[in-house]
Amino acid sequence: MFNAGLRYFATVARHGSIREAADELHVAQSALSRQILKLEAHFGVPLFERHARGVKLTSAGEIFLRYARSNLQQVERVGSELDALKGLRRGTVKVQSIESLVQHLLPRTIAQFHQRHPGVTFDVTIDGTDRIITAVREGRTDIGLTFYQPVGNELTTVFRVREPLLAVMSADHPLARRPRISLADSVPYPAALPMRHTGSRILIDIACKAAGIHLEPTLETNSIQLRIRFVHASLGITFLSRLSAWDGLRAGDLVAVPLRDRIVNSGTIDAITLSSRHIPIAAEEFLHALQRELQDLNQA
Repeated sequence: MFNAGLRYFATVARHGSIREAADELHVAQSALSRQILKLEAHFGVPLFERHARGVKLTSAGEIFLRYARSNLQQVERVGSELDALKGLRRGTVKVQSIESLVQHLLPRTIAQFHQRHPGVTFDVTIDGTDRIITAVREGRTDIGLTFYQPVGNELTTVFRVREPLLAVMSADHPLARRPRISLADSVPYPAALPMRHTGSRILIDIACKAAGIHLEPTLETNSIQLRIRFVHASLGITFLSRLSAWDGLRAGDLVAVPLRDRIVNSGTIDAITLSSRHIPIAAEEFLHALQRELQDLNQA
């Protein structure tokens, strides 16, 4: 079918490599190359520039990619609407999310949704907010779940839930019994911080600048679990949303102390989609389920 050619073309464009695209699609490189050549012969223009290290879209290829993505999304939407007539019996929901929602929100909501709609499956990728936004913009995922990140006009914030950063530490930390602390109070202790340019690190750096302090990280990492393990093993402090440290907080191994600094209390969990795209019915329903679950957790 022509749609198969569009899917092959879009995958090659995303990877910039016929070999990597063939690996993802589980087809032979030669078969993939023939599909691309057929498209180029059909339109009478080259869609890719070939280089030793891969391929790059030509101007004609950029135009055709917009069409290919739109066409594939429309076919996907039609399929989901037909499934909806059968009572949402099948479909795949594609989600790209920040790591902080892995401990509790995502597994809980997916399990509950699957009980109601056992034919629906999930494809979930954990990534940084900037890469999540790119995946949504390129139509590679239905739903993006990000933390404190402005989005462009081409993206829609379906819902936003307030999720402030808290000072997270072991239960025996000297600051653990205080009702509230400031970022300045944490300066004497080892700090485990997220990587620069992430949503939570941006908030922390802005708040530190506003407070006139410098927070020198002992540990910088993109792993929430490593930051949690670090504060378990030391008198260190990290800064997380409540959802990020859900298990440890419930077990009493960790303590989350609210911060006085106003800026770190402005964090939000945002659910985003591509404005020009009608996502599948199953993804729409799952978005509603996520919003309800987040609201319930905030009231807990």
